Amino acid sequence: MEIKFIGQSKFSSLVNGSNIDSAILPMGSTEQHGDHLPFSTDTLIAEHISSIISQKAKMILLPSIFYGVSYEHHPLFNISLDYNVLVDLISNISYSLSKQGIRRVFVINGHHGNLGLLQYVGQNLSSKYGIGSNFFYFINYWQMLDQKFDHAGEIETSLMLAINPDLVDMQLSKQGFDTKNERNEDLFKKGLNMSINNPGGFIKFTKNGIWGNPQKSSIEQGEEMLSQIIEKIFELVTDPRFG
Repeated sequence: MEIKFIGQSKFSSLVNGSNIDSAILPMGSTEQHGDHLPFSTDTLIAEHISSIISQKAKMILLPSIFYGVSYEHHPLFNISLDYNVLVDLISNISYSLSKQGIRRVFVINGHHGNLGLLQYVGQNLSSKYGIGSNFFYFINYWQMLDQKFDHAGEIETSLMLAINPDLVDMQLSKQGFDTKNERNEDLFKKGLNMSINNPGGFIKFTKNGIWGNPQKSSIEQGEEMLSQIIEKIFELVTDPRFG
């Protein structure tokens, strides 16, 4: 259930009068995704997945965080927040929810650049607010896939085609850096991608801001991947070991 559509009394009854004690927080970014995908691609994918999971697992769906750490995309378009700002933001949200009776918060993360900061939220909650380790979790949705992840390539474009094809302009799609290419794979294995998350690092590798080949994408492939992602995340969030 989306929190923005319910009032105080209904929220209280959900938390206090039922077994709904968990919340899902979708998190993405606002950054370039080539010419064929919107700036909000990461958030839209995370939001779609979170909406389905919240209904299946009977959890409260929180408003999304549309900003992340995206300095690696400079000089291409990005709106970035410093990691400490986002750590404090998510910690404040979590602490507020804990005072309202929520026992667990799951961030469904849609942006690779957010990985580092999310690892410190649990530590921040513990040191600043005394909240235990069984309260906060984050899940990077792409880690539920068998395929190698990309950026505005075959995977993200297929997911967006399945979620909302009206937001995808395939006529503007272009081939990007592709690790399936023998030379690129060799570079990748040698570790030259280590600096890719440094400010301006992404463009050094991709040249055009695209990692992968969006021209190989399809709605059918996106639907299959969404099904796989949702199934695995549902299994995670309902595992009693995270209770």
